[in-house]
Amino acid sequence: MNFDFDDDQAALREFGLELAGRTEDAYWQEADLEYRFPQEFWDSLAEAGMLGIALPEEFGGGGKGLLELAIAVEGIAEGGGGMEGGSIFLAGPVFGGCLLDRHGTQAQKEAYLPGLASGQMCAGAFTEPESGSNITAIKTRAELRGDRYVINGQKVFISLVQQSQQIVVMARTQPYDPEHRTRGISLLLGDLPSDAVRTAPFKKLGNRFMDTNRVYFSDYEVPAENIVGEEGNAWGPLYDVLNPERIILGAAAVGTGNLCIRRAVEYAKERSPWGKPIGAYQSLQFPLAQARIHLESARLKVYQAAWLYDQGRDVGVAAAMAKYAAAHAALDAADWAIQVHGGAGYVVDSGIERHWRNLRLYRMSPVSDEMTLNYLAQQDLGLPRSY
Repeated sequence: MNFDFDDDQAALREFGLELAGRTEDAYWQEADLEYRFPQEFWDSLAEAGMLGIALPEEFGGGGKGLLELAIAVEGIAEGGGGMEGGSIFLAGPVFGGCLLDRHGTQAQKEAYLPGLASGQMCAGAFTEPESGSNITAIKTRAELRGDRYVINGQKVFISLVQQSQQIVVMARTQPYDPEHRTRGISLLLGDLPSDAVRTAPFKKLGNRFMDTNRVYFSDYEVPAENIVGEEGNAWGPLYDVLNPERIILGAAAVGTGNLCIRRAVEYAKERSPWGKPIGAYQSLQFPLAQARIHLESARLKVYQAAWLYDQGRDVGVAAAMAKYAAAHAALDAADWAIQVHGGAGYVVDSGIERHWRNLRLYRMSPVSDEMTLNYLAQQDLGLPRSY
């Protein structure tokens, strides 16, 4: 068991740190206050080839795996990008890239992967208002009419729709069967923008750099050949999106948590209201050291989960643990960074409160703490299903 990075992995981490360090924190603050997508940073990722790290070389990618992508994302977040710079990798590299790389037809790969590697974006529309985490109960329908599927329904909490050129929609193509709840669900890849897709954006506590919307599909047409995987059998392909989503968010959270600790340490070394740095006091040393321990532990789980995914192994439990551990560790680190800064950490100018607001989402998204623990109790501990 070797815990060393190889040369490419080390280079990706260092480049991620360096690339994010080129962007001043004021840029992220402005994007947050203006509810504006960081298009300039996204373009820099595309120009540097970072968006195609885990895509095949024949389609313009780097030919690496999810582990390398996670390492790069962690570096970008830690280098100053935070959750903003890390979580935007979901739009393209994960929602489109991971799905099509494993389950797309050759024609789908040729049509979409080069664009995703070079900066096109792909949103994922899975969650619905009534069903929530019970995704087998979705009501969005896709009806085959000739050579096209026609989609009608509503999704909620769907991000980055307004910037994306494609969207993956989960819809029922067969009636609900209570004896086989996961059957009859399909994934369909459609193009954006479209007059048949209407969005209603939310105002949010955090993650204001990405639009998050109610999405309404009204006779939205998708070519029949854009079914990804088998019609009515989306469960396997779906989790080859959801598990990488958890892993990449975990990597971004670990990087963001370490960014918060670094800024807290820098401040604690300089702030000396009683004649010596406040960092000399154990009341601040201990929680920061504990936060680091938790982040390092989460980091190992994120890397293990990414490695399992790359090996084609069962990654569900590891991905759930990685995301849970990283989200909690990073949120705790951000909270203590605010505490170390005192009043200075509570105001917008510090940038620290923004990281806390962004991280708070990931105790609820993409799946809540409670549902994660339900899943782990059942799948890892072997306890009876509780839901």
